[in-house]
Amino acid sequence: MKTLLLGIVAAGLFVGAAAGTAPPVDCGPSGLSIPSPDGRHRLDICRATLQTALPGQSGGASGLLVLRDTNDRIEGVVGLSAVNILDNEQHRWDADAVELPQVARIPYAHGGATMLGDAFWRLRVWLRAIPRDEDFR
Repeated sequence: MKTLLLGIVAAGLFVGAAAGTAPPVDCGPSGLSIPSPDGRHRLDICRATLQTALPGQSGGASGLLVLRDTNDRIEGVVGLSAVNILDNEQHRWDADAVELPQVARIPYAHGGATMLGDAFWRLRVWLRAIPRDEDFR
């Protein structure tokens, strides 16, 4: 029983540390935010930081599409191979998901996003276990 309890505590610490050290899913000032028409969701486009790039190459940086609710909790994440693939894409807010044709479709969290769900998405980003834009082509 004591071993089981220690295992649960260790797993909880691992999940908490992983979620806390995950690659940033919070875009900061350089990100682009697109609110939904009803104001209940927001799509953030986060560009990864390039260590070395020549002028004009920053559009080729990878990034993340992050769907958030009104409480800033993550509802879904899709990895982008290059942020510049979004230049001419039109997003569509459907009844159950936001869709960028040929790039991504991220469903809304039914019943609202939770703190645990937010941590789960951060863990998935940290583990690189998120869908990629190539999966939608």
